[in-house]
Amino acid sequence: MSVAAGFERVAEEFAEVVAADAAGAAFAVFRGGEQILDLQAGHRDQAATEPMTTDTLMPVFSGTKGIVATGVALMVDGGALDPDAPVVRYWPEFGAAGKQDVLVRQLLSHSAGLPYPAKPVTREAAMDNRAMAELLAAQAPLWPVGTTTAYHALTFGWLAAELIRRVDGREVGEYLRAEVAERVPADFWLGLPESEWPRAGRRWRAADYQVANRLNTPEALAYRDKVYGNPPTLLGDDAPWNTPAWWVGGSPGGGAMASARGMAAVYSALVTGELVGDRTLDRIRREESRGTDPGTGRPLAFGLGYELQDSIETYGPEATGFGHSGAGGSLFGCWPRLGVAFAFSPCLMRTEGFDNRSHRLLTALHSCL
Repeated sequence: MSVAAGFERVAEEFAEVVAADAAGAAFAVFRGGEQILDLQAGHRDQAATEPMTTDTLMPVFSGTKGIVATGVALMVDGGALDPDAPVVRYWPEFGAAGKQDVLVRQLLSHSAGLPYPAKPVTREAAMDNRAMAELLAAQAPLWPVGTTTAYHALTFGWLAAELIRRVDGREVGEYLRAEVAERVPADFWLGLPESEWPRAGRRWRAADYQVANRLNTPEALAYRDKVYGNPPTLLGDDAPWNTPAWWVGGSPGGGAMASARGMAAVYSALVTGELVGDRTLDRIRREESRGTDPGTGRPLAFGLGYELQDSIETYGPEATGFGHSGAGGSLFGCWPRLGVAFAFSPCLMRTEGFDNRSHRLLTALHSCL
C-alpha cells in the first residue's frame, strides 16, 4: 500500500469500507500521470487464505466495456473510425433487418436496440465473438434506433469487438493487448493466460445481493432476465467469473481480468493525453444518449462506449467524470478536469442502489484535491 501526502483521509475511508465488508478490495488513483494511492486490504478469496495485493487480478465485469471503448477511441483518434458514419461502412452485414442506417455512435451508446440476443445462447456459444456478432447482425432492433437508451450488458461487447475487428483486422483481445495494455502499460487481460491464473482474485455475492431493479414490475423483471440471463451470467447461484473458463474466455462485454492499478492506469493515460488527443477526449465523452434502463430503472448516460456522469453521481462529486462501472460495486473512471483517474475493485458484490462504497471513496478523494 502507498499513500501520497495529503490523501490520508482516503486511506482511512478505504479501511472502513474493507472492515465493513470483511472481504478484500483495492483502490488505485493517479493524478497527472503519477500514482498517488495504491490501496489493498483483506483477502481475495472467500476462504480468507489469500491476501489482496497490488498485483491481484480481479474480474472487472462491465469495467471491460471501458477498456473496449478505449480501443475504439484509439481508432477515432487515428481517423480509422468515424463515429458519425453508418456501421455498414465497416461491417456491411450489420445492415440486415432494417439496421442499414444505424450509426457507429448509436451502436456504441447503447441506443441501437439490440440489448439481448433474440435466440437462446449458452455460455459456451457466447465465447465465440464472431458467431455472436453474426447473430446480432441478423437481428432486428427491439424499437426504432435512437429512440431508447437501454443497457446492452453483454451485446455491447460483441458489437464493439466486431467493429474493431472489421476496422483493424485483429481480434479484440489481441488488439487491446498490443494497443492499450502494452502501450500504457497496464495490467489487464482480455483472455487471461494460464501463467497469470495464480494472481486471480474472486468475487462473491453478499447475502442480499441481486441485480438491481428499481422498477420492480413483472415486465421489467422479465426484460432484465433476458438481458442478464441470455446467456446466463449474473443470474443464478453459481459464479462463472471465478473459473478459468471465464478468465480465458475474455468476453468483451464483461470478461476482463485486471488489477485496480492497471484499470486506473488506462484512464490516467486517457486524461493525460498519452493515448488520444484533446479533441478525441472531448469527442468520446460527448453525450450520445441518455435515459432510464427499461429493465433495471437505472439512469443511463453514454458517450462513445463510456458511461457519463448521471443523476445518481456514479462518478462522485465531479461533473466531468466518466468511465465504466461493473456489477457488484466496482468502478473505473476519471475526472478529466482534474487529471485524475481511479479504480475501485471489491471482492464482495453488493446490490446497486444499496452500495455507497465507491461514492464514499470518491467523495473523500475529491475533498483532498
